[in-house]
Amino acid sequence: MFSKFLDHDNKKTLVKITLINIIVVLIFFGSSLLTTGFISKAPIVDEAKIEVPADSYSRDDVALHNNSEDCWLIVDEFVFNVTTASKLHPALFNCGSDASENYHKNHGTGIRDKMMAFKIGTLNNLKGVHNSDIPFTKAESLNPKPELYAVAGSWDNKNLIVVVEKDAEKLLFIDGTTHESIGRIHDIGFQPHTSVFSPDEKYMYIISRDGWLTKINLNNLDIEKTISVGENSRGTALTEDGKYIAIGNYEPGNVVILDAYSMEILKVIPLIGEKDGKSVSSRAGALVESGQKIIVALKDLTSVWIIDTDQDFKVTNKFGGIGNNIPALHDGYVTPKGKHFIVSSQGSKTVWVLDTETMKPIAEIETGETPHTGPGATWGDTTYIPALGEGLITAIDMNTWKVKAKIKTGGPGLFIRSYLKDPSYPYVWADTAFGDHNDEIYVIDARVNKIIKTLKPVEGEGSWHPEFTYDGKFVYIVSQTANEITVYDSYTFEVVKRITANTPSAVSNVGLRIEELGL
Repeated sequence: MFSKFLDHDNKKTLVKITLINIIVVLIFFGSSLLTTGFISKAPIVDEAKIEVPADSYSRDDVALHNNSEDCWLIVDEFVFNVTTASKLHPALFNCGSDASENYHKNHGTGIRDKMMAFKIGTLNNLKGVHNSDIPFTKAESLNPKPELYAVAGSWDNKNLIVVVEKDAEKLLFIDGTTHESIGRIHDIGFQPHTSVFSPDEKYMYIISRDGWLTKINLNNLDIEKTISVGENSRGTALTEDGKYIAIGNYEPGNVVILDAYSMEILKVIPLIGEKDGKSVSSRAGALVESGQKIIVALKDLTSVWIIDTDQDFKVTNKFGGIGNNIPALHDGYVTPKGKHFIVSSQGSKTVWVLDTETMKPIAEIETGETPHTGPGATWGDTTYIPALGEGLITAIDMNTWKVKAKIKTGGPGLFIRSYLKDPSYPYVWADTAFGDHNDEIYVIDARVNKIIKTLKPVEGEGSWHPEFTYDGKFVYIVSQTANEITVYDSYTFEVVKRITANTPSAVSNVGLRIEELGL
């Protein structure tokens, strides 16, 4: 009724006054209620401490998987691992990104069943890295079992070829002089990854992805010990004197150092540092030895740390800002005589070089898209870097640290090898692990940096990971999907033998891996 006696302007003024009074009352009583506890404040959430389900991922988690060897995508609220498809057609995938718009542009609304087969989880709204791997269950225990096909001790350990049978969770041992299998170890762990060998040729140490480290006696393939050193593990390094072994973990992000004889854990070094004003726990990338020092690349901190085992495992040097701080640092190796450490900075498509004597960075060189050094290949003063993102091998002059040649291949590559025991041997062997030409192996003449021979171990099947025998006469190639190992004459490039294996994924010669520093 009162409003009937007010004109239009007075009504507006009254409304404004009323609103102001209401706001003042709310402020006064609201703050009073908060201080007295009648209204509770919204809790401040520390996202770093949130327990994330195994199949829930942040955008930052997905962004870590940004190359054709490890390719994740977001479509709508789902996360997909499309690594298998991206290996075949790497140019079609923008790995580590949100592909929703592009996917629906090509496939319409909804997500096809064919795509859903690659789903590994759902997207959450958290910031930062919380969950960086595909869900898997760590084995509660490990009980590897050796099986001999020859009399124990009838082989020379340095001639042994060790083949990882990845999906089968086995190791196959072959005499590199006769190409005959001498034994197997069964149940070696989930996706067995990297290995190192003791200087006396007696022991092998191998880590599985679910964190089980196994010590094997190469004289008879007996299992000396297994021990859990992490939840999600990758790298191994053994000091030059064979005294300490180091393991690099993704989860938790640390380096674990053990007594190589007793397998007792001596030191755990968390890989924690600051990036963009925030404390970050990093996964361990490359892990190599340089004498009594352990060099570790911190994938997510774009840093390299030096651990000195002669100084109570102290971190003596830290180098940051590698690759313009664009993650991730991945694999690396030490050049002949241990003079330089080279690590791939995949996000910046460069390799970073450290002088291991002066402990000073000396170069950062542009390579192909997403460099992948593998165990390294060097001939004379030239070192070679494959790329995961394109068919290109970059030859780098180690005197000037300038690009010497760019060698085009049929597609993205993983591994490249040279034979350092004989400097006169001029050939470097490389693979094309992904794409339409993933069945091709290339022989490069390092004198002219040109491909002189293209081999196809198994037509139409992915083949990779060339490895020389100790005497340099033969090269082993694995074809995982074909369940086959092909042995080539390293001079004539003719097939010498084909060996059946169960999902062979990696191959190493014991003698060469001991003698080549950093491997």
